[in-house]
Amino acid sequence: MDQTARMLDEEHLVGTALMPDPLPAARAVREAVGPLGLDDEARRVLLVAAVAVVDRTELLLAASGTDIDTLMAGPAGRHLHLVGGRFRFHHPRIRSVVHDDADLASRTAAHVALAEVHRKADEPLIAMWHTALSTLAGDPLLADGLVELAEQHLARGDVHRAHEVAREAASHGTDRVRSRAFAVAGRAALWAGHVHDAVVYLRRATSPSDAGSSAAGAPDAARSLGIALALLDGRPDAVVPEDAAGPDRAAIAAARKTIRLLDGAPGEAAAILSEVAELAPARQPGWWFDGPDEALTPLAEAHLRVAQSYLALRLGNITEAASVLDDAVERLPVALAFGGLGIALARRLDLVRDGHLRRPTAALEASVPGQVAPVVRAATLGDRAQTAVFDGRWVEAATLLGLAAERGGDELRRLWLPTPDPVELLVLAGQDRAARRSHERLRLRVLPSVGSDAGGYPAGAGHAGTGHPVSGHAGPGLAGPGMSGGGFSGGPMRRRRLDLARAELALADASGVNRARERAVEASLRVGSTFERGLTELVAARSFARLGLPGDAAAHLLGAHELFEESGAKAWEHIAEQALTTPGFVRESPGQAGPAPGDGGGRSRGRAAEAPPRPDAGRPRRDPAGPVPTEAPGEPVVDVGEELCGQWTDLLTERELDVARLVVQGRTNRQVAANLYVSVRTVEVHLGRVFRKLGVRSRTELAVLALRG
Repeated sequence: MDQTARMLDEEHLVGTALMPDPLPAARAVREAVGPLGLDDEARRVLLVAAVAVVDRTELLLAASGTDIDTLMAGPAGRHLHLVGGRFRFHHPRIRSVVHDDADLASRTAAHVALAEVHRKADEPLIAMWHTALSTLAGDPLLADGLVELAEQHLARGDVHRAHEVAREAASHGTDRVRSRAFAVAGRAALWAGHVHDAVVYLRRATSPSDAGSSAAGAPDAARSLGIALALLDGRPDAVVPEDAAGPDRAAIAAARKTIRLLDGAPGEAAAILSEVAELAPARQPGWWFDGPDEALTPLAEAHLRVAQSYLALRLGNITEAASVLDDAVERLPVALAFGGLGIALARRLDLVRDGHLRRPTAALEASVPGQVAPVVRAATLGDRAQTAVFDGRWVEAATLLGLAAERGGDELRRLWLPTPDPVELLVLAGQDRAARRSHERLRLRVLPSVGSDAGGYPAGAGHAGTGHPVSGHAGPGLAGPGMSGGGFSGGPMRRRRLDLARAELALADASGVNRARERAVEASLRVGSTFERGLTELVAARSFARLGLPGDAAAHLLGAHELFEESGAKAWEHIAEQALTTPGFVRESPGQAGPAPGDGGGRSRGRAAEAPPRPDAGRPRRDPAGPVPTEAPGEPVVDVGEELCGQWTDLLTERELDVARLVVQGRTNRQVAANLYVSVRTVEVHLGRVFRKLGVRSRTELAVLALRG
């Protein structure tokens, strides 16, 4: 591997220049392949297979002068898959070794044979390609046809083949034709994501001294050169729909519109993406004219996949967001899309899901050809804050979030990434004074510019230092054409209200915590993110624990755990799980009973209290400090639960309704399990579904909802 790296330039290694095809057969490659055991005939067959651009078996046999029985019986057959009239090497390393071992005369003979076979098959364009490669000196008569062939590949989205053919055309052509070839090679490299190659060839296309003429087609090349340089500068608006055509234009337009609508109208954004999500990429490895007539280029698809991942993250689906991005990172120039937004997403998704950065993300960062947008650089401070939160370093986390806001300014606050709240971090650190000052700055920052909504909140409530939006723009620096901030302020408004609501919940005293909790839950439900709902539940749990209300703390902590689990935020799920099992997290106030051993508020995890009493005015309340009533297994549900929960029959399954009735009566999960002859875990699952379907986050809220009718 080290020897292979020395054979390649830095641009090859980071993916900004097209890799040689086939790759060099370094010593490590040869050691991995081992002896091939080939005779002269087998070498000839495999060399034809190595330089062929069409994988049809009948063409391979005709060009190599053999038949299928001989091929299968000989040593060459051991190194090829032959299925359905197609062939391919068992491993690309074998192709590299075979090609590297052949001398120039043998390669030329293989191309001559393939050119003749394709002419007989009435495939003149492919025949022309092999003829060009078998010509030892440049042939200007071939150049025009090769440029047209490269343009056909480019129109189909097969940018790698277009780049390869255009470079060959440039080696044969002169003057105007050579300039056209450089322009096509540069545009193909650009849409493949090979921006260094793009800059090199597009500069040649726009340079009269290099092209030997006035460089016909230079206007297109100049526009493409500007895009390539903007990508190197990390400009989020480097690529706009007008730069593309066909599927690329549709994909880029959808991706940009998705990010613009993400905060205010995620449902509309999802509908837009669904219309283009299945646009086909060019078939890999891009055999000539074998695939869709039009296909996404890698650069356009990278924009689309980043937008898809960003949408899933916005909705709190960490698992889906990471899955989409993981697949894209392996095969697309993700680092170029939206000024490096994919890098910021990959880093934060790694931390939220795994608690640490993974190797593919480090490789993605290394693939940046120039620089990423300043907002993305600032987001790395938020990543460090996230790590500090996992380690319980609250002051450090709050400080880093403040620095991130200073570095990124308003642009960073428009970037929606999973981030804890600095006010709560200061509360957790025991710095109440600093927390209140931070909350007051937050309140004063938004009050002058916005009014109050029906819920009594400042409509634009938000705070600095969290990486959450506090302005009317939805995307990180996406203010290019069609990306203005007007018309979608509902999303930032919801986000700001949630920021302020959680800050107030973290600071609430015993007399106001319930109201603060209701506001924060309502705000998180309006945001529509499973992860954000889980984070609100965690803030609520910590607040109730701080105030010595173990029953509510345990219920919210269980809700946070379930929501983090549902969203795929495993690192945060672990935080909630640790809190459930940490002695002293849920402090007991005088005169209040501790948790039932092993009940965990519905989860058998240790410290959690029994559910708070059901607020039923028509029935005597059970003293929370008194004994838990025991019930015989199979005891029927009492009439009051039937009456209160009957309104949910259309929303809940029969078993979910049974669980809801018993919980509304104030029974613990263990008691519900005994009554219904099921396990405690089964009750937990059903109760979690009840919570999600009814939009509540705790047993108390479920009881209140039942009483309200």
